[in-house]
Amino acid sequence: MNTERPFLQKTDDSRRLQRFTYIVTISLILGCNGLLFLGLWISDVDLEEALAKPEIYDPANGHCVGIQWEKVAGAEGLVKVCTDWIDFSDISGQTHSLPPGKVLAMGADGNLYFSGQSAENYRLIALMIFAIVVLASGMWLKRQLIAKYQGYLLSINHQST
Repeated sequence: MNTERPFLQKTDDSRRLQRFTYIVTISLILGCNGLLFLGLWISDVDLEEALAKPEIYDPANGHCVGIQWEKVAGAEGLVKVCTDWIDFSDISGQTHSLPPGKVLAMGADGNLYFSGQSAENYRLIALMIFAIVVLASGMWLKRQLIAKYQGYLLSINHQST
């Protein structure tokens, strides 16, 4: 007769533990996602701009239709720059232009780049590290909470017998 009681109690405890696990999981999903969105908002990173390929003329992939002499950081004097081009990989056939307000710089390899891009990259890297820390902390916290609740259920069972 005594063998049936612990069996029922174990299944009841397992249901409690499973319910607690679901509650903790859903709470941490909502909480961690809230933290991630808060971090994204605070960092003020424009993901569409940060992850997009910078619009700059590539002679292998396009045809230049507009040239201007521009001041380029890292080069002396004015440099001939393609400001309007048709990109062969774009099936729409629209003319692409250099984004306004971006400062061009000449790299050590002689190619043109947008200056200030590295500051945006550092903010994006910091945001990714923050996301990894939030996710890892959430998983660690979930394991700790479930282990403590499981220990609590086991301590109740030993006290009642």
